[in-house]
Amino acid sequence: MRRILLATLLALALAPPAWAWPDRPVQIIAPFGPGTSVDIVARILAPRLQAAWGQPVVVTNVTGSAGIIGVDRAVRATDGHTLLLSADAAIVVRVSMAPRPPYDPRRDLAPISLIGRTANILVVANSLPVQSLADLVALARARPGTLTFGHAGNGTSQHIGGEMLAQMAGLELTGVAYNDPAAQIQDVLTGRVTMSFQSGVVALPRVRDNAWRALAVSSPARMQVAPELPTVAELGYPGFDAVAWLGMLAPASMPPAQIAQVHRAVVAALAEPEVRARLQELGVELAGSSPEEFRAMIEREIPRMAGVLQRAGIRPE
Repeated sequence: MRRILLATLLALALAPPAWAWPDRPVQIIAPFGPGTSVDIVARILAPRLQAAWGQPVVVTNVTGSAGIIGVDRAVRATDGHTLLLSADAAIVVRVSMAPRPPYDPRRDLAPISLIGRTANILVVANSLPVQSLADLVALARARPGTLTFGHAGNGTSQHIGGEMLAQMAGLELTGVAYNDPAAQIQDVLTGRVTMSFQSGVVALPRVRDNAWRALAVSSPARMQVAPELPTVAELGYPGFDAVAWLGMLAPASMPPAQIAQVHRAVVAALAEPEVRARLQELGVELAGSSPEEFRAMIEREIPRMAGVLQRAGIRPE
């Protein structure tokens, strides 16, 4: 009897607890379409999280309204197995624009980890007769109101970059919003839209293949992986800064123990040399943070981005 009892206790000790998480597939919502920075980063991380947890990890693209629709889907998830990999627009920018999101990111989301930041690259079609930012500005001044810039939705760093350039250079540019990233890329390649501030994750492979022409980067400092590209700031527009960040979050209802578990897995994945090399090759400046640090950053970024919108002349609606 004693031997049976010991065997039973040992089996219970080795068995996963009934509350073990995850106990079914995990979904990562990417609030932009396939081929965007959030989608690519989510798909790089998903296999590592799947290996860590022993459960399928599936990336679901939920597009629209600069990420708001996808974030709202994540906020409303009640299955306990939904995560969110979001960029900054739907978390800290759109809360200062009308119509405001149907959620409060400070109340309805649980930050897990900042993943990194990515500069945008100002690109144009190879057929456009410009070789530099100065050429582009001269063309815009010669043809006021006729040049366009593509972006992924109002409040995204792509949109802010275009509006900021127009305001700082005194240009009349028309923004064109896209829900379909493939359509935006194709329209820039063919010159249907004049220019776009494309995420480095999306732009760098095409720049390296000479598919389109890169003129400048939107970050305050040059990109380590493309040091030959000047910044907009150094080309005569000091203070120009339109950089996006990417982070992992969850619905606020997720228990702290699960938040901690996801955080450990994300940090471990970002520490893998292959993952780090791939993300850095794509121009992602890896950051990493604790959930508390990420929450504090979001609290700081909301008022800061409201000021950026005001200085860039972007109306709240």
